[in-house]
Parts: sequence; structure tokens; C-alpha cells
Amino acid sequence: MNPHRYDPRRYQVALEFALRAHEGQFRKGSDIPYITHPVAVSAILAQYGYGEDLVIAGLLHDVLEDTVVTALELEKKFGGDITSLVRGVTEEKTDGRGFPRPWEIRKEEAVWHAGLAEEPVVALKAADALHNVYCLVRDLRVAGNSIWTRFKRGKEQQLDYYRRLSSVIRERLKDNLLALELYEAVNILEKV
Repeated sequence: MNPHRYDPRRYQVALEFALRAHEGQFRKGSDIPYITHPVAVSAILAQYGYGEDLVIAGLLHDVLEDTVVTALELEKKFGGDITSLVRGVTEEKTDGRGFPRPWEIRKEEAVWHAGLAEEPVVALKAADALHNVYCLVRDLRVAGNSIWTRFKRGKEQQLDYYRRLSSVIRERLKDNLLALELYEAVNILEKV
């Protein structure tokens, strides 16, 4: 049983904010509305018993990375704690001059950061990765290996990233059930 109680109004405000921020966005290579991903991440965190701030951060975890929302806007609306959690999982997709940063560097930083971040940030990254891995498994079962063409990097690089990330998260969170589920999901992904 989850020991936390959630304020439905606060959750609704965050959901509506995320809906507006991600309006018109879709999951990579599909016509699935992008908002389904942050909602799933939030649900995973709630199902594992995390507190309200982290569950709300799950709804908002991609707004700084993938939308025009700024950290200042997020902080004004949801406070410093939630903004800090979201920043903890936000990749810097461009450099100081606005040029795209290489995928390999961004993913290496994500793995490195998971090894150092506060435990709630690691849990948020675990829930994010878990939903992404489950989506990959489902898509592989439905559409086969052609799904790898959606990504700038192919199957082996994607698998390597998820292997390394899940290992670091498991190391950090020990026997935490979310970390174990992510580790097992990556094993399933490797076999599909």
C-alpha cells in the first residue's frame, strides 16, 4: 500500500501544464501523443509509492528538455523542489551556441549523472527508462526490428545505453523494486 496521499488538484494542474507543453508532440516514429509517456512515468512512480513531488515531477520530467518551458517558469508554477527533480533528468540537447550535442555524449552524461544524483532523481530516471524500455519491447513484438530505424543510433547503441543505465541505477538503488524491474525489463529487451 502506498503511504502517500496525493492532492488531486495539484496533480491536475501539473497534468494540464504538461498537456499544454507537449501539445502537438508524438512519441518517436508513431502517432501516439507524447503526453502518454510522462503520464506513464508518473504512474510508475505512484505505483512504487513515491511522494507527491516526485509523482508530479514524473508528469513534468520532459518539459525542460523537449518544450519551450523554462526552468524559471517551472519553478514559479511548481516550486524549487519539483524543478530540481526535473532538471536532474534533463539532457542538454544543444551547446552554448545552440548547436546539437552528440547523442553519445548526452547518454554518457545521463549514465554518469545517475551514478551521482540524489536518490529521487535516480528513481525518476528509472521510471523514465522503464517506460521507454517497455515501449521498445512492445514495438519490437508488434513491428519487429524495423523500429530501430526511428533512432539516430541503432539497436546495439540503444541496448548498450539501457544496459549501462540500468546497471548504475540498480547499483544506486540496491534492491529497490523499481530498479529491479528496470534491470529485468532491459534483459527482456535484449532477448526480443
